Amino acid sequence: MIELPKEFDSIFRYIVVVSQRAEQIINGAKPRTESRFAKPTLKARDDVEDGKVTWRILTQEELDAHRQALVEEFRAEVDAASEQPSTEPIPDVLPTAAVAAEEGLEKDDELARLQRLLGMTRTAGAVAEVADETEGADKGDKKAAEETSDDEEKG
Repeated sequence: MIELPKEFDSIFRYIVVVSQRAEQIINGAKPRTESRFAKPTLKARDDVEDGKVTWRILTQEELDAHRQALVEEFRAEVDAASEQPSTEPIPDVLPTAAVAAEEGLEKDDELARLQRLLGMTRTAGAVAEVADETEGADKGDKKAAEETSDDEEKG
């Protein structure tokens, strides 16, 4: 069982602090203590247990300010990516049954449309090659089966 350092009130908070410190080490931060371990998580654990990592619980106002900053940053990125906002709805990748009925698509047409969108369609030549390979494999399997049955009849 893990023995918690005295400054932690729960195992969950301890794990969060250690994991965040491990992420910092993975991203290039230097460990603050000498550790006999090579793994960043264990180095982070040593840093936290030796009291070299300071942490505190954020207030609700600090959390709200941080969330608002993230939202504004995201909006700025979206506005920069799209120079003029579009009023058109975003089209469905795979139409629902109602949309398919309006467009006159059958179930197979929906699948074909999705395959085209995902780049999963093959050219006619590639389909013919695959068919030839499949037929060749089937003929080889049949020939092997016939040879086996001939050998059994002779034996």
